[in-house]
Parts: sequence; structure tokens; C-alpha cells
Amino acid sequence: MAIDTAEAPKKQHRIPPPRGDKQPLKVNIFEFMQDCNAALGPLFPYLDAGAVVPAGALFKGEPGAAFGQFFHYNTVDEIVITFGANGGLQATGQAFATARLHGVNSFLKDQSNPESYLLVTITQRPATGGRDQNEAIVFRCRKCHEVLLRFEYHATAPPPPKSKPDGDRFPGFTSQWGSMTAAEAFNASEKQRTCVKCGTVNEPFPLERWGWKQWVTNNQAVNQARRALLQTAAEQLAG
Repeated sequence: MAIDTAEAPKKQHRIPPPRGDKQPLKVNIFEFMQDCNAALGPLFPYLDAGAVVPAGALFKGEPGAAFGQFFHYNTVDEIVITFGANGGLQATGQAFATARLHGVNSFLKDQSNPESYLLVTITQRPATGGRDQNEAIVFRCRKCHEVLLRFEYHATAPPPPKSKPDGDRFPGFTSQWGSMTAAEAFNASEKQRTCVKCGTVNEPFPLERWGWKQWVTNNQAVNQARRALLQTAAEQLAG
């Protein structure tokens, strides 16, 4: 039997207006990543539960480059989109979802080749509805792949930042902190990097190349600077 679509109720799909605490923003990823101080950086300041959180990642080959290798576990999905690549393990325009536990490196076939590069976004949506989100950083032996260190951390997103003077207006990115802390623990001693299974002494992880510590340090500093400015303004108005 034919259906008269003219009489069918029309459904209108509309994007709701922006929330008061989340104004619409746009970012050019190519422009953003040239100024990013870390291999992974969130493109927008919205990191709370339910937010869509795309982070840019940029790698460039160079003679003698060493990026290291680790594994990342996340209880929420991560979607990768490649915006440009030459000599990368992913092709330009490729999109895929990572496994819950996935390896992380430069994703360059020859990281010593200065003509190699890779620019991607990695997008996740922090857990909602009171559900926990947990992540882990894992370092394995380069020879036998035995686990040398597994650093687990609670990654449930905080509520949206408050504008009050004593609060952090610019939220931290838990993945940066967790990766930095895990790498520092791995690099802390030769004993930590020595495989109990095969005896191999693994090299320290090249933490500085990834920029996580610089990102975390800068995030803390800008929040401190903002509070200092607001406090000075309040003192001037009161005095």
C-alpha cells in the first residue's frame, strides 16, 4: 500500500542553541598545532562530562629522532582522523576507532626521515551519567613485551569550570597529566626499566619530546596568573 508522504507529520531536526557556559568556537587545526607545545593538545576548552573533546597530535621526522613506545587504555572510545600524512602508518583522510588498549608512538614508518609527518585528531567524549572513566599508561619491555609499569588513573571529567576567582578557569587535560606522571615513574630508576622476565634494561622514555610536562606546567601557570590578575583588580576596587 502506498503511503502519502505529504500527510505524514514533518519532523524537524534542529541543533539546540548553545548553553550559556559553552559558546560555539571554531579552530583551524593546522594553525592550532603549529603553536601547540605538546604532541597532543585539546583543541577546545570544553573537557567536562559529555563534551566532545578533539585533541590534535602532530609528529615530524628528523635524523636521530626517538619517540619511544607505550600503550594507552581508555574506558571510552577514541576516534582518530588523519588530516595530513607523508610516510605515516595512516593515510591522509583515514578515520578509525582505537581499541580499548592500543599502542602509541609517532606512527611514522621512518621517524628519522625529515620528509615524514603526521597530523591527526583524537576525539573522545568523557563519560556521562555518573559513570566512571578510567585510563592507564603501560610500558612494556622492548625485547619480550613483558609489562614493566602500568599506571592507572581516574579520568572522570570534572564539572564545567567556574568563573569564581579562586577556581581554575582553564581545566587541565587528564590524559596529559597521566601520561606525564607515568613516564616520570618509568624513568625514575634503572630498576623500574629492567625487565624481570628477560633482564633487558630498557631506555628511558623521551618525555621531553612529547611535551606533556610543559603543557601541564603551562596550564597551572595560566590559572595562577588569572587568579593573580583578578585578586589585584579586586584590591584596586576595594582600595
